[in-house]
Amino acid sequence: MNRILATTMLSATTVGTLLFLPAGPAQAQSTACSTAIDLINAAITESGGNLDPETANSLSTKLLAVNASGTDKDAIAAYARALVDDKVPDMAAATVDFNRSCAG
Repeated sequence: MNRILATTMLSATTVGTLLFLPAGPAQAQSTACSTAIDLINAAITESGGNLDPETANSLSTKLLAVNASGTDKDAIAAYARALVDDKVPDMAAATVDFNRSCAG
């Protein structure tokens, strides 16, 4: 449940960020982050908002395969690992880190 909420919050934050940014030149989002966000949103849509273990595993594998570098790679990999780590009680911290690197 907590992973679902955090993932949903990621999508809502991404959409909210796009809705509330002032008009003007936007800072370009990396291709890697854009791909990762698309994969996350697709997984949420395909699963009906419920990231069961199989869906989380599949998403994690896809995220780890994204061609990224630097802080984007670190944030995407951390999010991917958190999806499948039983020791992670919820996705809040991974989502914040991911957003810090990718949603800007």
